[in-house]
Amino acid sequence: MNKIKILHITAHLGGGVGTVLSKVSLGRKKNQSTIEDIFICLEAPEKQETVSAMCAGGIEVHVCPNESDIKHFIQNADIVQLEWWQHPLLAQFMSENKIKARLIVWSHTSGLSYPDIPLKFVYTPHTFLFTSPVSHQHITRTEKIDTVHSSGGFANIPLTPRPLKDGILNYSYLGAPNFSKLHPRIADFLTTVRTPGFKVDFFGDAEANPKLRTADMADKIILRGFTTDPVSVLMKSDILVYLLNPDHYGTTENALLEAMAAGVVPVVFNNPVEASIVKHRLTGMIVDSPHAFAEAIVFLNNDRSALQNMAQAASKDIRERFSLEKTIQGLDTHYRRLMREEKKSFDFSSVFGNTPHEWFLSCIGKYLKYFTVDSDKDLRVARLLHPVLYEQSKSSAFQFFKYFPYDKTLERWANMLTNDLRHDM
Repeated sequence: MNKIKILHITAHLGGGVGTVLSKVSLGRKKNQSTIEDIFICLEAPEKQETVSAMCAGGIEVHVCPNESDIKHFIQNADIVQLEWWQHPLLAQFMSENKIKARLIVWSHTSGLSYPDIPLKFVYTPHTFLFTSPVSHQHITRTEKIDTVHSSGGFANIPLTPRPLKDGILNYSYLGAPNFSKLHPRIADFLTTVRTPGFKVDFFGDAEANPKLRTADMADKIILRGFTTDPVSVLMKSDILVYLLNPDHYGTTENALLEAMAAGVVPVVFNNPVEASIVKHRLTGMIVDSPHAFAEAIVFLNNDRSALQNMAQAASKDIRERFSLEKTIQGLDTHYRRLMREEKKSFDFSSVFGNTPHEWFLSCIGKYLKYFTVDSDKDLRVARLLHPVLYEQSKSSAFQFFKYFPYDKTLERWANMLTNDLRHDM
């Protein structure tokens, strides 16, 4: 059978997306699949490990190829897959290049908050894939729109039964602790707990969220910093404290999946993505307030049999629903269907615009009103309620300005947001 060549175009292969794409492509290679993956990265990796592992496994990865080579790769691919999360470089690529291909877009952001996913964008390619079903519940047209979970499986996490735990439980948080990821009232949640021995080990870049260093949090958290061995952390943890911002940008939440696969029982805030992963009182606890969180901790602490049962159920459920095999199978099904289609030409400038600040605005969604009048005090106060706007990365105005410093409108907005923060000090 002839190979089907899939050309993945991505900003880079870092973070959770890079890990998943690496495991998917290496998994296909190991199983001698008829699907052949080729990758174009639009920027050099900050860390070389993922790209090096892929190349060592026989995966073709091209970092920062020139325009002529990119056109050649597109022309010779059977299918082009855009790995999308509104990265500035991918926005530029899509708006400055007309693509003739059988085209799939795999969205690695939920679209429930910023970055927004324009409906016109969803309906443009041959196939648009979300990574969570919650992302397209509001979409009425469903043909050629589907969900494929972005999961690289859990082969690296030991399948070890959790014994009935005595003594003080171990609580942890793994992941980005920045303002736009963590719940803005995280201190209220943690300080409400009165359970003896309750203290959360935070693994992540603590510098991203100075509020974690406040005096009222000192007896509730231990800042452990970034860990290079998250599996060891998970194997020692009993409960994952995973209280995320209602406006967070995540979708598959691989940190949550990996913890559950390891048998760590999660307590999550009632956001759509987390609620689609955790089954309340079966594989974890879903809470909607600091009081409910404190009650959940009391329940898990007092009923160790329930904790043990949830740990076993969480591991079984997640390993089945989010297996690497299901990710590969889901993608491959669409590839084979798409091979029956003809290549088409795509011009995304009509969706995203032609300039860097237009690319940024195209996905700003409900936050558009905050980029109208710079000096309006009420707008400044309202903007400060949305930490995602002040991220240095994550598709923010700051990130777009970093990549396109010649865009005067982006410069004005970056200065506006910087002044907001000065007034907030």
